[in-house]
Amino acid sequence: MDKILDQSNWNRKEHFDFFKEFDEPFFGIVTEIDCTKAYLISKKQELSFFAYYLHKSTCAINRVEEMRYRIIDNDIIIHNQIHASTTIGRDDGTFAFTFVPFNLDFDVFNESLKAEVKSVQSSSGLRLIEGDTRRDVIHYSSIPWNSFSGLTHARNYKIKDSCPKITFGKMFSNDGIDKMNVAIYVHHGLADGFHISKYLEIFQSLMDGE
Repeated sequence: MDKILDQSNWNRKEHFDFFKEFDEPFFGIVTEIDCTKAYLISKKQELSFFAYYLHKSTCAINRVEEMRYRIIDNDIIIHNQIHASTTIGRDDGTFAFTFVPFNLDFDVFNESLKAEVKSVQSSSGLRLIEGDTRRDVIHYSSIPWNSFSGLTHARNYKIKDSCPKITFGKMFSNDGIDKMNVAIYVHHGLADGFHISKYLEIFQSLMDGE
């Protein structure tokens, strides 16, 4: 069950009150994830590497409470589960939005993802669906053509947004190690670099099959 955070006993109450008044309350980092083991696992099991890392990322997000915080009016809601709202590309160079319900079982998650991919490929436009407006999601995107060291997001400041945004880049090799850039943006009133670090630590462990 979702619940409301008791701000009176919250050690980040002052941080929240400070950053929530900012015109741009989001901050982010760009870092790298070691994909060496993850890529081998996905290929050995004949799995989509995209599906594999998207699932592991969403599992990691759900294990960090601060990544499940969302601002609704004057309350902070702690969602019980966070789902994936990811962009999917088409052969014509356009993309669309999707909604993939979270499930610890990779096979269940993957079937939902496959259904969304199929729906995108047989449609046109952005597919502005429920998942694009829900708060209990991570906004995911991928740039599979390039690695990157920086990233910005289109933002509509008239809409109150507190959903984290995660973007994955192209996998590349460095000294025999497969790596992938990951850009993570979060609302600074809800989380700090410490919480991003927790997510990354869990994400890396899950990617390694631990």
